[in-house]
Amino acid sequence: MNRTASIMKMHWRDRWIWIYTPWMILLFSFAVNLIIGFLAGGQENIYTGGILSIFVWIFVCTLIIQGQTFPFALGMNIRRTDYFVGTIVMGLLVSAGSAVILFLLSIMEKMTDSWGVNLYFFNIPFMNHISPLARFGIYFVVMVHVFFLGFIISSIYRRYRKTGMTVFFLALFLISSIVSMALTYYSLWGDLFSWIAHHYMELFIWLAPLSIIYALLSYVLLRRATVS
Repeated sequence: MNRTASIMKMHWRDRWIWIYTPWMILLFSFAVNLIIGFLAGGQENIYTGGILSIFVWIFVCTLIIQGQTFPFALGMNIRRTDYFVGTIVMGLLVSAGSAVILFLLSIMEKMTDSWGVNLYFFNIPFMNHISPLARFGIYFVVMVHVFFLGFIISSIYRRYRKTGMTVFFLALFLISSIVSMALTYYSLWGDLFSWIAHHYMELFIWLAPLSIIYALLSYVLLRRATVS
């Protein structure tokens, strides 16, 4: 437990990567869109994907963090299991804290009538039809998912290096190409988008077990990863 706590303290020293930078990026994007809304006089609804910036950064953050801290932790005689648990707990705490803040900002957005300028930044259109608890759940689940997605990709690199990454991205490219060709050949794109529109909540729910699979695979990979 002490070693796990040490890993969390090590990560906490990188507050700029974990916390400050993503929120600075997000709030800057929000400020720009808010200014645009004021200049437009609130005549039109403004829908922006700026909120995605924090999820993208958490993904990037995971790639950076593991590369910087894994060799250092093992050099300090920290077990791989302790490193894994400490990093995962840190990721879950950051995800939970970020989800809470996003949720509170979405509430403020509703209370201020979209900031008085019809700016929908923290409330994506489909969220108008779900409960506040479900909105918080979406923020948290997506945040956790992108964290574990970044973690497993960095674990693949840590275990298999450039060869592993080349194989991984080639396989991803081939699978996506085959699926895309099949959907185009059978004219199924419309059906796919229609299905997503009616089942998007189920897709968010499935992100949770996917995150668990990512975590388990990451643990297996890190157990066999080398420091160099």
